[in-house]
Amino acid sequence: MAEKKRQRKLPEGGALTALMIVTWVTYFSLYLGRLNFSACMSDMIGNGGFSKAELGIVPAAFFCSYGFGQFLSGLLGDRLPPKYLVFAGVLCSALINLAFPFCQAVPLMAAAWFVNGLAQSLVWAPMARFIADLAPGPQCVRIILVLSTTSPAGTLCAYGVSAVAIQAGGWRASFFAAAALLLAVSLFWLSGSLRLERIAEARGSWEPLPQSGGGAPAQGSGGLLRMLLPSGMVVLLAGACLHGTLKDGLMTWIPTYLTESFAIAPSFSVALTTVMPIVNLLGVYLANRWNQRVFRNEAYTAAGFFACSLASLLLLVLLGGASLPLSVLLFAVVTSAMTAANTVFNSILPLHFRKSGAVSTATGFLNAATYVGSALASGLFGKTAELWGWGGTQMLWLALAAAGCLCALAGKRWAAWREDIYQT
Repeated sequence: MAEKKRQRKLPEGGALTALMIVTWVTYFSLYLGRLNFSACMSDMIGNGGFSKAELGIVPAAFFCSYGFGQFLSGLLGDRLPPKYLVFAGVLCSALINLAFPFCQAVPLMAAAWFVNGLAQSLVWAPMARFIADLAPGPQCVRIILVLSTTSPAGTLCAYGVSAVAIQAGGWRASFFAAAALLLAVSLFWLSGSLRLERIAEARGSWEPLPQSGGGAPAQGSGGLLRMLLPSGMVVLLAGACLHGTLKDGLMTWIPTYLTESFAIAPSFSVALTTVMPIVNLLGVYLANRWNQRVFRNEAYTAAGFFACSLASLLLLVLLGGASLPLSVLLFAVVTSAMTAANTVFNSILPLHFRKSGAVSTATGFLNAATYVGSALASGLFGKTAELWGWGGTQMLWLALAAAGCLCALAGKRWAAWREDIYQT
């Protein structure tokens, strides 16, 4: 029988704070090498001679490969050293961003962004496992939740940097800036993660971990597959897919929507979009609070945020066309609700697999479902906008939000499986 792996825990205080800083900075940086393309799309359409349908396949390629890569990285993260997987992903993303401005044709852009998706897929699930290995009890939950703020913060920074880059040197400048930052962060992660492991080892406190690797299948991986139907996880995976469709699909096309609907400059539409991530930070807070204090069930919590999105999108259809500020506000509410849903699906829910040693695997499954939806939305929204205009696209947004409310159907089944992760 294979020897059980053992887990080194970091001491309370400065070491856990360092773990939070290293992981936060690393994951935050990925958004600059991911959303920079979306932020530059309106400028590429207006000044580069590309069409919406053409450019729509580029983020679709990213989301497709990112979603597929999540399955693999989730499984690898429970079997291989997570620190090296994260390092490889960040470094490769830096190199792709460096090469992207030299891609002159859309197929080359799509191929490069496809590889970028595979590279960035190596980061989140192994990072979640890295945190679960080193952070004890409730501290693990707190760190994972703090990392949820990287999404709105990274989005804000990505759109802000791109807005400045478009004015200063065109869309290509944003990719060079992202490449430089990601390269520096890859080295920061490697040195920081190695130091954190040395601190944990020096402490000399060892606890048993479930078997995962060493030639044997991860205990939690098989359990995850066996529980998909009876636990309601199938419905939750569908919800993760739908939230990805709205969250990333909207953020991809909002600048173009604002530019075309209100006849404003592309740089101004990108600047307006940077307002949304500031509000989105509220979604991270509400996700944890509603789940812990109100619903006490991830399925019901997710359904509640889809309902908020549905109401806001309905107001956008009825009233948004007459006012630019109102449209920006309503989009901010929708993206905040989807940021909250993202926190539920990809940060809180996987921690229920901590004791079975399948945090990375569960994270990979849910993240994969999220980005399958993102891949579908990116090209679909562009095609819908060209065929039926933004009015037809708005109807599609409403249908997706309504479908997401069906996550509540998994509530009773999931309640029988979930743990009290806020206490243990």
